[in-house]
Amino acid sequence: MTVIALINPETDPHLIADCLISADGEDRRDKQLVWLPSLGLIRTGWQEPKGPWHIVRMGRKTIILPNNGGILAFAGDCKSAFEFWISLSDTINNKHGYNPDARVDSGLIDLVLSGMGVAALKFHMLGVLIDEGGVRRPFIHNSEKIVETSNFGTCYFAGSGTNKLSAAVISEDERHSAISDWPWNKISPTEELVESLCSTMLYFESDARYNINPDTPLSDRFGGFYEWYGVKENGIRFMPTRIDLNLLVENDKLFVTRLHLYEPIQPRDPKKTIFKGQQAVLSVLTFCSKLIEIPVEDLFKDKLEITVKQVDAVLIERMFASYDRPSNIDPRFSGIVPTEVLADSFADPVEIRRVRLVISMNGNGIAKGLTKIDDDFALANIVHQDGNTIITLFEGTTMNVVDLISRHST
Repeated sequence: MTVIALINPETDPHLIADCLISADGEDRRDKQLVWLPSLGLIRTGWQEPKGPWHIVRMGRKTIILPNNGGILAFAGDCKSAFEFWISLSDTINNKHGYNPDARVDSGLIDLVLSGMGVAALKFHMLGVLIDEGGVRRPFIHNSEKIVETSNFGTCYFAGSGTNKLSAAVISEDERHSAISDWPWNKISPTEELVESLCSTMLYFESDARYNINPDTPLSDRFGGFYEWYGVKENGIRFMPTRIDLNLLVENDKLFVTRLHLYEPIQPRDPKKTIFKGQQAVLSVLTFCSKLIEIPVEDLFKDKLEITVKQVDAVLIERMFASYDRPSNIDPRFSGIVPTEVLADSFADPVEIRRVRLVISMNGNGIAKGLTKIDDDFALANIVHQDGNTIITLFEGTTMNVVDLISRHST
């Protein structure tokens, strides 16, 4: 029903999880629509030979443990995973009653799992635990596939997207093996891999024919959006704010097909949650979900402005959040962003220093990640003026688009 992956736990641990939550059977709710960044507003119902299924909502399948103690990701049966989370939360809260600085270790998790009996076999869990000395150790429960790589260590996978995601990792491992020395000092090979996977998997959804193409992430009941985290000795590193820019080159014309902004939103008062950890909400703004033609000559200007009237958004909470609410509250948080919210959020230009490009041309998708840090000029910025939202791409972005198109033209 999902996909989770633990990449390179030995030397540079990173965790990937998709955000799609689905259920067997037909959708019996009155509102049978859901917003996905890749496809916009679509019907929730899907058909396959085994029978119908439907998209329930989007949700974060990761839990950041208290006291910088690590992170866990879940796949499989949501009810069993929720029962585990409740039991683990109670155990941690009891332990913090006499030792507020205590961290979660594998023994504590194993104790909770053993207490669940056969229900523990209904879900999968991958993660990394960090002890007081900063030592990081992988935690594996019910992994469905293990892949040994040359560049990314031992990789673990679970969920319905296991085959597709593991195949992508193997392909990237082969590509990286051809690189003798890693040429970029702003991003590690593992971080580059996980962010590239998250961006390109999202692209594959938007590039597909909804509910028809049998070879897409959604056809295997995973996707929607993807989160990734780096696990450092001193705690968890959230994936940085970034823009995903998807372009199409067709008949000597250039089109924007998708333009998303991702950023994490920290809760104002995390102490009010049962589980005392940094449980961020993922915000995904979609500035473009239809074709916007860009004059090719505009790429050679010092900046390229894309102006939009409407911005759509989805907020993705952790998947267990809705279990604590009345059943009549719809957990699907999406819609058109009010103008006053945009005016407040982007009153001053917001600099973007990370961009993921995917250019579709000649039947292929060409992907590249861009990163600017420190005193480097930003790759883009976003501002709201006079009722319009303006996304400005600077030369660090536009010249890379020109280069990719030039090198892959036939």
